[in-house]
Amino acid sequence: MISPFMIMKKKPLFIAIEGGEGSGKSSLMIALKDVLGDAILTTREPGGSPYAEVIRTAAIKNPLAKNTPTAATLCLMFAARFDNTTNLIVPALNSGKPVIADRFDASSYAYNVWAQSNGELEEVFWNLRKRLAILPDLYIFVDVDPKEGVRRAQSRNQSLPMIGQYDHFDNREVEFHEKVREGYKKFFEKINHIVIDANRSLEKVKTDFISEIKKRL
Repeated sequence: MISPFMIMKKKPLFIAIEGGEGSGKSSLMIALKDVLGDAILTTREPGGSPYAEVIRTAAIKNPLAKNTPTAATLCLMFAARFDNTTNLIVPALNSGKPVIADRFDASSYAYNVWAQSNGELEEVFWNLRKRLAILPDLYIFVDVDPKEGVRRAQSRNQSLPMIGQYDHFDNREVEFHEKVREGYKKFFEKINHIVIDANRSLEKVKTDFISEIKKRL
């Protein structure tokens, strides 16, 4: 007799990768896709779905975005997130494919709620979060010392072939990124997560990261 547990499909997981500037998230996502290929769907935030990518450009690439009220930025981030979850993430999960996101709502909390508004937008954040179609099953926090992260980000930006390929958060002072890190830690006091030390070499971080993903998928 075949046990019913043997034929049950495992629920596909939704995992968010979070971390400050220079933490290496994008490199880790590329490495993960190289290993797992089409077995997973990768997305990013803000962005991911076609309309969310349009919002991304307005929210973090447009030069005017640097001086907009933080509440406007937070709402734009959630507008992109609502579209990404509804039109990309949920359909992929329903089809049985795991989803790995480069950033999700923890970034909005760390950057907009904590670092930019000093907690004034906390209630707005949690109310918007309740309306998302789905939330991650797990967050992986790729934690880097802000000074090292800023150094890496500046080095990366100098190598970009065109001005405007990075966002205005990259140019903030180290003190801002220290507040971002505090914001992540505050968010993760309430949320299921694991931490990966990103102060080490990229190869070591990649090994641990891919191992953690494989173990759960």
